[in-house]
Amino acid sequence: MYVVDHANHRVQKFTPDGEFVAKFGSHGTDAGQLNHPSDVSVDPDGDVYVCDWGNNRVQIFAPDGKFLATLVGDAQQLGKWHQDVVNANLDNQRARRRANLSLEWSLQMPRGVTFDPAKDRIIIADTQRGRLQIYDKPKNYMEPQLNL
Repeated sequence: MYVVDHANHRVQKFTPDGEFVAKFGSHGTDAGQLNHPSDVSVDPDGDVYVCDWGNNRVQIFAPDGKFLATLVGDAQQLGKWHQDVVNANLDNQRARRRANLSLEWSLQMPRGVTFDPAKDRIIIADTQRGRLQIYDKPKNYMEPQLNL
């Protein structure tokens, strides 16, 4: 069982009986560091997904707490509710007119993460943007071989 420790910027691991096993993460912005984590989920392979709320990302860790990767968001459009807010407010529309909308694609204070084992996908609640961002977990990939 994994528990996010929001105020201490870490994740703790316990046995089903509640015995402490390990912890990982520390306060910061580097890979493997956390800023007020808000949720945690584990997939059948044991990979751990942590909503790094204050750093606007989800970090992926191995079962032993080793940092693996970061998801920062890849949405190509606004969520329905977010778009409704923009459309309803003329000042909001003016503020959002810019050539590069890539900032809108990124996660903004993600609050929840879960793993759907039936479809091998990671589902992130991108609450400030009013949408879910869904990633497929790569399976059966091969490490690149270096031929000299």
